[in-house]
This record gives sequence, C-alpha cells and structure tokens, in this order.
Amino acid sequence: MAGLRVALIDDHPPILRGVVDAIASVLPIDDALTAHRVNEVLDAGGPYDVVVLDLQLGDGSLPADNVSALVGRGWPTLLYTQETNAAVVGRCFRAGASGIVAKTEELSVLAEAVRIVASGEPYLSGDWAGVLDSQEQEIPNLAPREAEALRLYATGLPMKSVARRMGIAPDTVKDYLMRVRRRYDLVGRPAATKTELYMRAVEDGFVEAPRPTH
Repeated sequence: MAGLRVALIDDHPPILRGVVDAIASVLPIDDALTAHRVNEVLDAGGPYDVVVLDLQLGDGSLPADNVSALVGRGWPTLLYTQETNAAVVGRCFRAGASGIVAKTEELSVLAEAVRIVASGEPYLSGDWAGVLDSQEQEIPNLAPREAEALRLYATGLPMKSVARRMGIAPDTVKDYLMRVRRRYDLVGRPAATKTELYMRAVEDGFVEAPRPTH
C-alpha cells in the first residue's frame, strides 16, 4: 500500500497522539493531520484517504453534520468514538460514514479499520451491524426543514427565534414541529411536549447531549 494521507479529529490531544503512533506503526503514512475541529480539516484542503472522526467534539457541532461535511469532500470517514447511542451512529452512517471503531478497542483494531476504509471497503463489526439494523425502523424519516426546526427548537429557542433563523413564518415552524411530532408518534416514541421533543432530538443526534460537569 502506498503511503496514506490521513486526518484525525478529536478534542483530546493525548488520544490524537496515540492514534497517530498506532496507525503509523502498522501502516505507511505520508501525512497525518491532527485537529480538534472539523473546520480545521476542511480548511486544510486535503485530500485524505481516510478521516478518523470522534463523534462528540464538545463544540456544539452535530455528528451527522460533521460526517456530511467530510464525505462531501470525497473523504472516507471512519468514526472513532465512545458514543453508544445507536440512533446517533445510525444518522452518521446515513450521512455517509464508512465505518466505526469503539475507543474501547485496541489501537491495532483501529489501524486495521483505517486500512480497510482506505482500500474502499466499509468497516463495521457484527455487533454494530446488528444494533443499527434493529434501530433503523425506530427513527422517523424527517425532511430537512423539519429536522432543522426540531434542532433549533430543541436547543431552547422560542418559536419566533426559530422562524427568524429559518427565514420563515412562526406558523410554518409550528407546522413543521407538528409534523415532527406525528412522525415520532408513528414509530411509538412520544414527542408531545417540548421536553419530549428535546429528548428525541438528543436520542437521534439532532442536538448534542449535555456533557457532565466535574
């Protein structure tokens, strides 16, 4: 295999250093860019044979949006994460992710996954494949504007502010949210109240879950 160009995105510097060393110990690497934010990699221009992406970066960005931005550049994206929410991971795969490795795995597993994804093949363990398959029918298929209204409203913005952000009338926002509620009802996941909408938005990765404070 020719030397790879890889980018690694994680907001924990020690993890970045360990991952780079692990991959370089078993694979030929021509260039390895490390970054704390997706925009840093996008601004660097690439191209990359593989992007290794942590899902929860602590910057308010949404995992599926990050995957979409990277895949949109034509860069295969491998998820490397502690995330256990199948709905969040499922949205990332629908956004184009090529594989996932848990941070609890040995770094040799990650290096092998990088090799496989760089060769053009997907990497998905049997455990994750089963989990994602079981979750697929439980996540409502929201239209893009419905998802945007849900995301903004679930972050705590009032209806008028959501409308202003989206450039539409408040009544249209209300209509979008009613559609969202109906779609969740159809899959047996209540979303009648604002709190329930927020819970569904967190569960399905439309907004980032709050991080515990220490």
